[in-house]
Amino acid sequence: MTDNGKVLEVKRVESEESLDEGDLEDFIPTPPDGGWGWMIVLASLVCNIIVDGIGYAFGVLLPIFADYFSAPNSKVALVGSLLCGVYLCAGPIVSGLVNRFGCRAVAFTGSIVASAGFMLGSFAPNLDLLILFYGVFGGLGFGMIYLPSIVSVGYYFEKRRAVATGIAVCGSGIGTFIFSPLNDYLLKVFDWRNLLFLQAGIILNCLVCAMLMRPLEPKKKVKKVITEDDKDEMRHHFKVKAQRNRRITTESESSVQDLKTFAKLREAKLMRENKLNEEESDIWSVPSEFFVKGNPESNPSSPTDTPKIILSPNESVTNAESSIRSSIRSQTSNTDKKVTVSVDDKTKESQPNIEVNRPSNGIAIAAYEVQPLIENGYTKIKEKKSRLQPPAGSQMKIGSYRDIVAHKDDFARPLYKKDIFYSGSIVHIPQFRSQPNMDSYVTSITSIPGVSEVPKTSVWDHCTCLPKSVVDTLKEMLDFSLLLDLNFALLCLGNLFAMSGFYVPFTFLVDQAQRLGVPSTEAAFLLSVIGIANTIGRVLAGLLADMKNVDALVINNVALVISSISLFLQPLCTTYELLIVFSVIYGLCVSAYISLTSIILCDLLGLSKLTNAFGLLTLCRGIAGIYGPPLAGYVFQLSGSYDASFYLGGGMFLVGTLFHLALHLPCVKRNNTLAHDTEMEFMADDPSEEPVAV
Repeated sequence: MTDNGKVLEVKRVESEESLDEGDLEDFIPTPPDGGWGWMIVLASLVCNIIVDGIGYAFGVLLPIFADYFSAPNSKVALVGSLLCGVYLCAGPIVSGLVNRFGCRAVAFTGSIVASAGFMLGSFAPNLDLLILFYGVFGGLGFGMIYLPSIVSVGYYFEKRRAVATGIAVCGSGIGTFIFSPLNDYLLKVFDWRNLLFLQAGIILNCLVCAMLMRPLEPKKKVKKVITEDDKDEMRHHFKVKAQRNRRITTESESSVQDLKTFAKLREAKLMRENKLNEEESDIWSVPSEFFVKGNPESNPSSPTDTPKIILSPNESVTNAESSIRSSIRSQTSNTDKKVTVSVDDKTKESQPNIEVNRPSNGIAIAAYEVQPLIENGYTKIKEKKSRLQPPAGSQMKIGSYRDIVAHKDDFARPLYKKDIFYSGSIVHIPQFRSQPNMDSYVTSITSIPGVSEVPKTSVWDHCTCLPKSVVDTLKEMLDFSLLLDLNFALLCLGNLFAMSGFYVPFTFLVDQAQRLGVPSTEAAFLLSVIGIANTIGRVLAGLLADMKNVDALVINNVALVISSISLFLQPLCTTYELLIVFSVIYGLCVSAYISLTSIILCDLLGLSKLTNAFGLLTLCRGIAGIYGPPLAGYVFQLSGSYDASFYLGGGMFLVGTLFHLALHLPCVKRNNTLAHDTEMEFMADDPSEEPVAV
């Protein structure tokens, strides 16, 4: 290392492979929290109006399809349940596509797929093809519209995300309010085939919304034109700075650095002597390696120019220090000298030494590193910090300069952000509070497997035909090892039951009201009441969850209990006024169950597992949404009354509620507290401060 050529080569490599944190932030887009983001909110609102409006208003079409195809309600219900269930189940796959191709391209393609599915469904000669085109193709297209609309809002907003997301998801209730009476009116003017054809045209409006979802690019630095005056000023600045550094080095380096050096020697000596005190050993604790910082261009003229002091193991460390000091004081000539202190230690295979470089200008030495001759665990040496460090609290592990530059475009992909599915206010996230500014927070929650973090091994690694961005997303969202977590296992079981009863009123309430003698227009308006109550409930749930000392899980569980009770009492609603009351209560309560999902997941599992948990939970909800309505329809076939169907829905909701309530048990809460404390400790630790094994 003392060779001039080697020193220069090392410096060149370090400068070539070092990257400042500010340079890393240049690759990551910072959400504008406004501007074009409000156009994204508008596009997402329209998409939710169309997707959820058509899906939740299927109950108006159920008796029409049942009469036309002369099919049982259980099979007809499968048409609507597949439409809603498939677009939820497609969440992880669509997320991978969004991460690879962006929200605009995926939503654009989804609009075409869904429109084509509805158009083909309008020509379906039998119920089976209607299930395929309307349910499967339409559901897949809706999934490709719905998820980009949610991700794009989270990508453009951070501080105002709760407001922006709240506005966007209100489209679900607004759509139900609009499409229920609209479907009833169009069915009176046209038949169901023309209705599906018209709905296919309405879905094409999502093409316009998709075009508004333009990708967010990192901010580009404005290059300043450097004039000759600027160059002269810079030269003067560097000249003054160099002179000041030389003066400071001359005055303080010899005193301060040497004091620190010998302080480390004394500390190592005391630790070693205390450890070996019982054996009454005189083995002293001079470091095995002691590299001293000097002038890199100065070298001894020959190996013989380096005097050596040979010390025996019985010689005290004080003598060693005195020898070093006397050697340093004696080196005042213009030539560089190097003092090597070697220790004969029979217990070690190699002879440790201390090398001291004395620069030609008389500046005193400064140590690079000290490695005491003691066992691991007694001394902690901090590793020299790299120029490229992730922000405090970050889970990023910075890779090499070439890896980062090669994947710089990946840092702008939305699914590499840990909070992309979080719909609440980020002010309540510990990771946000631990960062000094928004840029640092966005950098801390952005991680790319294999580049900024250690990649996970998964079965998806064998899918070499898929792009890396798609594989990374599938590995993250479909990591089933999270089911071993007790909190998440209870949540999944609760959603499998509760979501199977969720769609029962949306599917059968209109038909039940008509069987009670309610006109079709008023019966369809019941779904509109659920929709508008759902919109109001989402706003209220968001305001309550944003309050201090208010647990989102408590709000969710209270809403689930009331929803279960309302489903059990629904068969008692035999008048239109009571059906209106049921619709209001049910719409208000289920809104909290849906809108608080990401907040509850983040509170229970932490932000680092939010994407994984959201993907698996969406899959569970999709599966439950597919089998729930057909099961209730089958019960109707057996009993001949919708009372049993609503009892079944209430029972499923109640079982799901019990699993959610189990999260409040002391043993489960203790497990949650330990997991939360572990994450907080990890977040508080600075990776650069970890001790290096001696």
